Amino acid sequence: MPRPQLYPVKKVIGFDEAMLKAVDEWRRTRTPIPTVSDAIRQILAKHLRQKGYMPKRGAAAE
Repeated sequence: MPRPQLYPVKKVIGFDEAMLKAVDEWRRTRTPIPTVSDAIRQILAKHLRQKGYMPKRGAAAE
């Protein structure tokens, strides 16, 4: 039996050069350096948690 996908929903999005450069600069500050996809997920999740759209890490799911 194949293992379940960690991220089963795929989206195709576009970036301009400045945004992609900013993501690349951000990811290079992390150890280990995440893939571009993981970096985008981390940046987005952090923003959504800060704005209250996602539960804070460690918070109980409702």
